[in-house]
Amino acid sequence: MSDKIFDIGIIGYGPVGATLSGLLSSLGLSVVVIEKNKGVSPTARAINTDSEQLRTFNFLNIATEVIANSRKLKKVHFTDSEFNPYSTIDIPEEDKLGWPPTLLFYQPELETIIRSNNLNFKNLKILENTEAVNIESTDPVRVDIRNNKKDSTIYCKYLIGCDGANSFVRKFINAKLIDFGFDQNWIVIDAHTTKQIDISKDEAKQICDPNRLKTYVPGRRNHKRFEFKLLEGETKKDFTKNKVWELLSPWINKNNSKIERAVVYKFHACIADIWRDKNIFIAGDAAHQMPPFLGAGMGTGIRDAFNLAWKIYLIIKGMAEESLLETYQQEREPHANWTIQQAKLIGEMMVQFSYREKGEKYVPSSKGYGEVFPHLTKGYYGDPSDGLIATPFCRFDLDHSGKDSDEYFGWNFGLITKKKLTNEINLILKKMNIKVLSVNDNKLKNYFKEANYLLIRPDKYLFSRSKTNSDLKKALSELENQFSLIT
Repeated sequence: MSDKIFDIGIIGYGPVGATLSGLLSSLGLSVVVIEKNKGVSPTARAINTDSEQLRTFNFLNIATEVIANSRKLKKVHFTDSEFNPYSTIDIPEEDKLGWPPTLLFYQPELETIIRSNNLNFKNLKILENTEAVNIESTDPVRVDIRNNKKDSTIYCKYLIGCDGANSFVRKFINAKLIDFGFDQNWIVIDAHTTKQIDISKDEAKQICDPNRLKTYVPGRRNHKRFEFKLLEGETKKDFTKNKVWELLSPWINKNNSKIERAVVYKFHACIADIWRDKNIFIAGDAAHQMPPFLGAGMGTGIRDAFNLAWKIYLIIKGMAEESLLETYQQEREPHANWTIQQAKLIGEMMVQFSYREKGEKYVPSSKGYGEVFPHLTKGYYGDPSDGLIATPFCRFDLDHSGKDSDEYFGWNFGLITKKKLTNEINLILKKMNIKVLSVNDNKLKNYFKEANYLLIRPDKYLFSRSKTNSDLKKALSELENQFSLIT
């Protein structure tokens, strides 16, 4: 291995590691990926993506391809054992980000799309069949690797562990998992129909059967996902091929379908107490794990990736101080925690609904899913009661340029204004390298209510809304301080 120092080293090349390496490489940074396996995993695991992930994929120019190889999820039902709905959640065709809120994909296909696109980046080096065997927290970070029993060393300014639930990097930084007490054994079955079959109302179901909780998700094309909770005393040895087909019998059988995998998992709800040690980070399942009921595990990891990517980029390019990286865990941990609790909640709701069929009193523990996009809770300026602050800003068309707003701002901080700016403010904006866009207020009526200026972060979260030039000046100062910008 050469003595080259990479900007970024990433351990793990699953969906999160692949997305992160693509984002960083697209920004011109040199990236090396260490992956112990070779090629795309042939089996599905993650199955759901959302509009914010599609927004991230759009920065890699693959959102259209991902959508073309996915299926829109239109409804989620909480049902009794006979599939009669207790409650139904309707999912709109499109949300404020301009993408479908929920898509169902087949993970080997999604990974192939991301990895194929990454081949366009000559500054990205992928080391497959390679294992990290030792890390030294030096500057640059030293990583000893092993490939085909041959040892070598790489160096990188920053190292990010996207290496899953049993993360080697997490163990190295001595991070401990905080357990939220949701340990349940479920069997997860992926199947593919081999014939055209009719599954009435082929929509996602959380089946609140008091005899056995179940989940059914109609994947893209002929892929079907089933999950069954293990009963007390059951082990994976109980789930013979005949037993698996028995569980699947309400939907499919041996004559029309083929099983891809049937694996017993322990569903966890936990989060790491430490996400960073100096220039070493963890992201994705290495930092947090959640039950799959919300379908948000991969998405939470991709949000980690985008958050880290723009911050590391600013630092390496000399546009922000190293202290900016302190905001990574500050912002992402509460967000991930919220998502874990929502996933737990759905599992608890399934139990609560199952009481109805037993004839027991149903006592709901929540109103439901909650917000689609929870607020970030750290690093924001302005009134915390403002329902727009710290949420993803909408994506809108720019009629005069042929671009949408995401394309216009790119990886820059942005200011959207409907009022004229003072010369002083213009100088500050130029000094801070903030891109400015003037718009008519009826495009963004809700955002401009009691405001004239909107400050947008590179990850397209809304930082502040200001009414006057004086208010905007204060917000710009706060932005500079909170994110350690070098001007």
